[in-house]
Amino acid sequence: MNYFTLFGIFFILWWIVFFIVLPLNVTTHMDKDIDIEGTHGSVPINPNLLYKIIVTTFVTFIILLILIAIFYFNILTIDGILGIS
Repeated sequence: MNYFTLFGIFFILWWIVFFIVLPLNVTTHMDKDIDIEGTHGSVPINPNLLYKIIVTTFVTFIILLILIAIFYFNILTIDGILGIS
């Protein structure tokens, strides 16, 4: 795999993992019974976005390393996936 392909896989995986991590550990205004006029109850009080971005990057990096190892050691090949072999 070249670097452009690795970056593309990392980019797509990062967004998938980010959308999985995003709703975790969220406290909303409705959970705390806070009623602010003009604000929906499902708005998070403290979304912790920086923490979630760091966790997402770390998890994505681990998944990418696993994928690189799988293809480097020929545990899974593109020909095997397509059924050519």
